[in-house]
Amino acid sequence: MWVGRWLALATLWVVLTDTRKPQELVAGAVVAALGAWLAGLITRPAGWRPDGLMRAAASVGVRRLVRPLWGLVVDTGVIFAALWRQLVLRRPVRGSLRAAHYRPRSTTGTGAGRALAEGWGSLTPNRYVIGIDPERQLILVHELVRSDRPLDPFSD
Repeated sequence: MWVGRWLALATLWVVLTDTRKPQELVAGAVVAALGAWLAGLITRPAGWRPDGLMRAAASVGVRRLVRPLWGLVVDTGVIFAALWRQLVLRRPVRGSLRAAHYRPRSTTGTGAGRALAEGWGSLTPNRYVIGIDPERQLILVHELVRSDRPLDPFSD
């Protein structure tokens, strides 16, 4: 598994840097090895199983899973408006870090539920879910343009 991760990361390095210089290739090999090692540390010993993620998605519901897709359209307009204000009107656009209470929807796979919330919450171009603290039950989100929408992508 480590070799597969290393090959994928090394290939990505070569594709992104587009160089044949030995120093760059050695640096890419070292960074890929570090990335493969870190990926091995954070994966579960039993390996990745999609059933936990599927159960988490089923517990959230189809209506809540579709809502971030609509946010993709809305936030694209928000980002273009912010870009217009910044580039044409020369008005500064300030992002914000926000934290809110996070209540997991899934009782079967809390890790899978958090992964689903982080990935789906970062789908829209205006938001990036930095992380979820399960002990404090907080979700931390960076927004390029502050909005009043709930931070939890699956909240009502």
